[in-house]
Amino acid sequence: MFSAKRPAVVALLIVILLIVGIGAYTLGRGSATKNEGTSANKAGTSQESAGPSLPPGFTGKTGSSRVTPGTKTDGPVTLANGSYDAMIYGPGKELKSAEDILNVHRRNAKDPFALGALDAPVVISEYSDFECPFCAKWSNETEPTIIKEYVDKGLVRIEWNDLPVNGPDAVSAAKAGRAAAAQGKFNEFRSALFQASKTVKGHPENKLANFEEFARQAGVKDMARFSREATDSTYDSVVNKAREYAGSLGINGTPGFVVGTQYVSGAQPTEVFVRAIEAELAKVADGEVAVPRV
Repeated sequence: MFSAKRPAVVALLIVILLIVGIGAYTLGRGSATKNEGTSANKAGTSQESAGPSLPPGFTGKTGSSRVTPGTKTDGPVTLANGSYDAMIYGPGKELKSAEDILNVHRRNAKDPFALGALDAPVVISEYSDFECPFCAKWSNETEPTIIKEYVDKGLVRIEWNDLPVNGPDAVSAAKAGRAAAAQGKFNEFRSALFQASKTVKGHPENKLANFEEFARQAGVKDMARFSREATDSTYDSVVNKAREYAGSLGINGTPGFVVGTQYVSGAQPTEVFVRAIEAELAKVADGEVAVPRV
């Protein structure tokens, strides 16, 4: 489902705006280790929208009030049998060079791992792990603001990508997430799992009983199917392929985000994401980046 030569795409991530920071887990010798770094910033967009509440003292370039919000919010589209395509992974189009950075965003109407308008001006492709404490931190502390101020207003779409780097429990959780996605409840499952991780120190080490409880909270209807698919080989191959895809981009730590054309590493403070989003929206408003027709 994807074609990318590692050197070309790693170069792609080097030339885009890179924000590397504290709060990430990386894959190495079969275990996760903390990754630390520094941060850099750059700004970057046409019509009116209900702008977000920017952080006090925000001085970056803004674009949220100058773009047309997306309106296609009726997805995901079901398959012929009434279920959802839980086998989706990878980019939207082929990646060949740095100019293809926007192709990492799928913008697929059938995508059950996405949240927000299909035609939102900016897409955030998230590379994450259900066993990662920093992923839970981002989901619980930063994502709610992004959803309220940008996703709900049609300005941003968030697309999840499996990157299970924290051992067998992470792989099991990714499979459970796909089992929930097959019934159209991925985002609800994801929210329940990360909420439960809020008070856990370190890795949650969730097992099937935990996944089943999260699925019930999410509203998964066919629990027998969920439990079966979460534990059999249904999603073994696609989870592995999703992890390989992230690695082909040079992303080996979680959480990682491609925000429009920028790469943000780790559970950065909310303002870092606001700055990146506003800069990307400004690029759209200024005609530097075109929103594809979908």
